[in-house]
Amino acid sequence: MFATQLKAFWRLVAPVGIPLLLLAGLLWGLKEGWGWVSLEMQFLVYKGSVAALGPDPRLPIVGTTFPPSLVLATAILGRSPLLLQAILGALLLGWVGQQLRRLPAGLGWRWLWGLLLLLQPALILMLLRSPAWTATSLLLGVNMALLFPLAEERRAAEKDELTVTLRLLLIGLTLGPLMVLRWESGWLLPWLAIALLLAFRRESWGFRWASLLVAGFVSLALILSWLYVNWLGVGDPWAFTYQAGSGLRLPQLREDLQQAGGWRGLLEAGKWLALLAPAYLLLGMGSLLGHGLGRRVWALIWGMPLGLLLASLGQGLFLPELCRFAVFWVPLPLGMSAYLARGAGSRWAKCLLITALLGLNCLTAGYGLSQESGFWAPLVAEERDLWERLVAEVAPISPQLEAAQDLYEVTPSGQALETWRRQRQEKRQVGQYLRRHLLPGQKVLVDDDIHFEAIFWARDPRLFLTPHQYEFALALQHPQERVDYLLVAGPADPLRSADRILQFWPELNFEGLPGFREVYSSPQVRLWARQVKLEEETE
Repeated sequence: MFATQLKAFWRLVAPVGIPLLLLAGLLWGLKEGWGWVSLEMQFLVYKGSVAALGPDPRLPIVGTTFPPSLVLATAILGRSPLLLQAILGALLLGWVGQQLRRLPAGLGWRWLWGLLLLLQPALILMLLRSPAWTATSLLLGVNMALLFPLAEERRAAEKDELTVTLRLLLIGLTLGPLMVLRWESGWLLPWLAIALLLAFRRESWGFRWASLLVAGFVSLALILSWLYVNWLGVGDPWAFTYQAGSGLRLPQLREDLQQAGGWRGLLEAGKWLALLAPAYLLLGMGSLLGHGLGRRVWALIWGMPLGLLLASLGQGLFLPELCRFAVFWVPLPLGMSAYLARGAGSRWAKCLLITALLGLNCLTAGYGLSQESGFWAPLVAEERDLWERLVAEVAPISPQLEAAQDLYEVTPSGQALETWRRQRQEKRQVGQYLRRHLLPGQKVLVDDDIHFEAIFWARDPRLFLTPHQYEFALALQHPQERVDYLLVAGPADPLRSADRILQFWPELNFEGLPGFREVYSSPQVRLWARQVKLEEETE
């Protein structure tokens, strides 16, 4: 009896528990061993810490931070980016594993496909650096799994009204959180509306309008609530779309953002998909050929990740990062199932084709990681940095490869990567310096929009005076009387012109302010300490 219960418990916990432990250990190793935490996770921890600990007022900084759901989740989970990402990643891997177990194929094929999915660079990088895309991929995959049965023509004959209603309700509950994870997800609402109208084309218009209301109510409620919170916080419901510290566009990655609308956007999306998600496109087309009259609904559902990509390009929210293309990998088992059931050819040939496509995608994604400027824009430096670290850890560099790497660092892309590493290292070091040297009651004047990394490594946002606090303006005018340290951008920091302290005190670019002495200096960041405090500490 006990053995049976233990076995049942293991089957319930293992699909999520094992990935949770493995991901938590890997993320902890990146942080403690390499001092590596993604910008997105540092940003979420800083905002979540303000939500949980202060300083007040909290609404102007938390109420305009996107995505609000992850900020609140970080605050609830003890301000730990590793725990949040480990939980999200474990849930995602557990769901993908469940979909793989349902595939109409042998155990060996399913294990092989699962391994090839785990080896996809897009999935690896997403699980290690982006809570927002991890949560988005999971919710989008679940939403597509709920929608696909509506494309079946036999639904009308076998329809159970309660089942359809429950399905629509679950669709609404899984679609709604996407609106406060990725702002461009709002464009999925008209996409979904067209799919539902086609799926229920044989029903009355009353039923069709009711289905749209049930599926879209939560999304509309969350969008309007978020705009209302922005209006309460800063008096402008659209403040998060243009404020530098809102999180919608991190200042450190703003130069990498791309925008392309209309046919140009479609062309750009096609180029990226051909490189990073050919398996998704080809399996989708193979499955589409086997569908009957419901193929239009099926195609719309299968194209939801593409709609998200086009919306990102159109709104200027597209970053050339590999992890965002994991949204095409998480629902891939659904397409594999449809292709195995309806695709042309024998079962053996279809299994071989799926395996070949998954392997091909590993190669094309690896090419994208090493790509210099050309037909495709190079990926963001943070991903290339992490990928090089992972590869060097798994396969130590030989003398020949080390010489090639030295040559690569001379190229513009290599120099940009080295500059990125120095920037992140110096922000981390100055934050750790403050953590060691700040005494109780001391304050640091800082522009958190561009220095949230230093605040993250210092671990306590209450030690800092930031622009959202009422005391900031007075402290900026009279720093000798109000604060003990001034943290500003260095001469090589590309965000130096946006530093509000340097805008008010341009003298800090040169000789400094009377009464302050430079205690930490680097090309990327400079720290000035009040001399009175230095004399007290010396005594």
